[in-house]
Amino acid sequence: MISLAITCVQLMPHYALNLVQNQARPLSHATAFIGAWYRWRKRRICHQTNLELNMSTPSHPYFSIIIVGAGPTSLTMGNLLGTFGIDVLILERKAGLSDLPKAIALDDEGLRICQAMDLSHAVIENILLDIDAHYISGKHYLAKVSPTSKRNGYPLISTFHQPEFEATLHHGLKRFPCVSILFQHAVETFEQSDSGVILTVSTPEGIFKTFACSYLLACDGAKSAIRRQLGISMRGLTFSQKWLVIDTINDDDPSTVATFFCNPDRPAVTVPAPHASRRWEFMLLPGEKEEDLLRDQKIRTLIQQLGGSPDIQISRRLIYTFHASLAQTFSKGRVFLLGDAAHLMPPFSGQGMSSGLRDAHNLSWKLQMVLQSQASPILLDTYSQERHEHVAQMIWLSKFLGKIIMPTFKPAALLRDGVFLTLNTIPSIREYLTEARLKPQPRYKKGFVLFDGTKESKAIAGIMLPQSEVKTPEGKMTLLDNILGTGFALLRLHDNPEEAFVSLKANIWQHLGVRFVSIENETDIFPLNQRDLFILVRPDRFIYGVFREEHADAFAATFRKHLLHLIHTQK
Repeated sequence: MISLAITCVQLMPHYALNLVQNQARPLSHATAFIGAWYRWRKRRICHQTNLELNMSTPSHPYFSIIIVGAGPTSLTMGNLLGTFGIDVLILERKAGLSDLPKAIALDDEGLRICQAMDLSHAVIENILLDIDAHYISGKHYLAKVSPTSKRNGYPLISTFHQPEFEATLHHGLKRFPCVSILFQHAVETFEQSDSGVILTVSTPEGIFKTFACSYLLACDGAKSAIRRQLGISMRGLTFSQKWLVIDTINDDDPSTVATFFCNPDRPAVTVPAPHASRRWEFMLLPGEKEEDLLRDQKIRTLIQQLGGSPDIQISRRLIYTFHASLAQTFSKGRVFLLGDAAHLMPPFSGQGMSSGLRDAHNLSWKLQMVLQSQASPILLDTYSQERHEHVAQMIWLSKFLGKIIMPTFKPAALLRDGVFLTLNTIPSIREYLTEARLKPQPRYKKGFVLFDGTKESKAIAGIMLPQSEVKTPEGKMTLLDNILGTGFALLRLHDNPEEAFVSLKANIWQHLGVRFVSIENETDIFPLNQRDLFILVRPDRFIYGVFREEHADAFAATFRKHLLHLIHTQK
């Protein structure tokens, strides 16, 4: 347990009421808060006015951000930008949200992003939390993945029903008058300039409308028309194997284990889902016809062979081909690719949708800072720098797990089984597999991070700050992110919260509304339990950098310069 105290509030107008109630500063700081609000508002109005004046046809309806597509990544971005008070328009060519349960897995980082949207409680009501994953070959277990760690405050593996998840995100948008969504509106063309983007959009009435924005976000899926118009290529491969995917309801199997049947005769997967539903996946074998496998009787036979009930109710069936591909870059000019428009991966690691949510979390606060004149537009270049490498790692993980699951050549499967049976005799490796440590932990080695050469910086700069449950000064238990707020936070381990930050004199902290958080008790989950170390955490919970008290002014100056000019920093 961590005990902490908040000694500074975030100076952003959208959260003024909530945070002023929590602040423990003298009246003079309330005056500074109001002054900061007016300075921020003046910058915002001037910024938007300049953009509108610079657009070639300022009569077009203008939005700071236009998002194309209304899937999980888009709706997540809409909620995050809405939290920042950014005006957003979402355009979706279909008549409503998708009713297809395509994705099924949500990891701990994804749930942490739901927390950032203040939707974690609503999401958790309709997901199956904390499932295990077993890899089986015949009568032998190759691995039992049953993570006990909650590094990000949530279980590592959970499953959900995508239409329900999207409906929750869509409902969350109603909290923000600044966020609008238009269905049956398709982007036909767009043009970008140094000052903005102009879009031509077809409407349900068959007429064309023109919209203008400062930045365009392409969340329009795997066949992204925006990506094609930008000329950004996808690099990767399409798996030669096809899979039969079946969703069932009213499943009477109480097991909460995702089972991977690594059977060379026919690799298969079964995944439990909320509300007594379940997904089954079977690899097609050479010579099999798709139409034969889609028949009810064949599906029931396949499921029974894996121990499933013969009385299952089939809600969805399709033949699917997996892809592992990555866009050459995630941005070009004022246009950004997110989610499936930027990357596709096999489902074996359950990281497809979670990767899209990470895209949104990474880019949203950078857009906010640029639009509110708190950072140089060059900051937006770090989105592709940071996310591209991490997505590549997730694709590697998915392909690696596929190689474990899919061998149909029996000598190769026997060799695999022998390797895993041997590895499981080594306690440290067995624990490594059980705790799912094969999944790469996110760490940015380049982008908006500061590596200053110190051992502390080398150890934790660029990693995601772990999240534990904490005890507030009022004695209430809550997750750490609820204390950190939505902007930058500066953490310090210190016995006296009143003295922890008094030595910091640079005005950048108040200018950005950085929240100071003093932590009183040491804990294993807090990086580097050294009481004279300050840790600056970005809005997406990644650690920007660390410094000691004697280097506070130099660090603040570098941080400010990095925001305004984006000094290239690399590990």
